[in-house]
Amino acid sequence: MKKRYSHRGHTIECKDDVYTSIVAGRSVSGTMLGVKQCIDWWSDTRIFRRPAEFERQSFRTARGPSSEVYKGIQIMSDDKQPGLWYILVRGQLLKGPLPKIKQFIDQNALSR
Repeated sequence: MKKRYSHRGHTIECKDDVYTSIVAGRSVSGTMLGVKQCIDWWSDTRIFRRPAEFERQSFRTARGPSSEVYKGIQIMSDDKQPGLWYILVRGQLLKGPLPKIKQFIDQNALSR
């Protein structure tokens, strides 16, 4: 039994977990995501790309800022400048390497 889906005016058929469609007069098959990306690419740019070309791309997952808690104070890493960390002290931003930030916390006896 074939299942049929519609995406941006194109019909996508599914049989045995293989999705097929006609894009730019050519038959394409692959995963649902790959076929949809092929259709989207064709609809937006009028350039034909096979679904396998999209699957080869590696997309990074969004990461939140990493942080560390030191003596009750949260120290956060700066994603735009690797190796630098920052904290907020009395409304002021203090930024630098992690050992220097910890040294500042120790010297000034900051606590929360």
